[in-house]
Amino acid sequence: MSLIADSGALYALYDRRDRHHSAAIKTIKVHKGSIIVPAAILSEIDYLLRENLGIDAELDFIDGISSGIYTLEQFTAKDVTRSRELISIYRNLDLGIADAAVIATAERLGIRRVFTVDEKDFRAVRPAHGEFIILPADL
Repeated sequence: MSLIADSGALYALYDRRDRHHSAAIKTIKVHKGSIIVPAAILSEIDYLLRENLGIDAELDFIDGISSGIYTLEQFTAKDVTRSRELISIYRNLDLGIADAAVIATAERLGIRRVFTVDEKDFRAVRPAHGEFIILPADL
């Protein structure tokens, strides 16, 4: 079973000082399916890793994509349209394009499991395909 990853949870995997690090590691160890990374969030992850942890963390993440640990998913025109709609509907959450892209991509792929540390936004949004299972929180 696939899960779709948000940048905050991916970042927590690499930062041992992050308060979500242990839970993120546990989630990945328990999860047996693919980890989908929407292409739309690559810049955000890259920025977080590079600015806070340095180039080696950035390279480790890129290696994870190259080796198949993560599956990169395109950001389609349909996803862009849906992201705009989500940002407009949930303007009080201040979703931003990264979170909206994760949600739109999850909807398109029919994925309900979201690897995120951002419970507030992902629990508030009602996706078209059913309520999200938030990991690691719902483990």
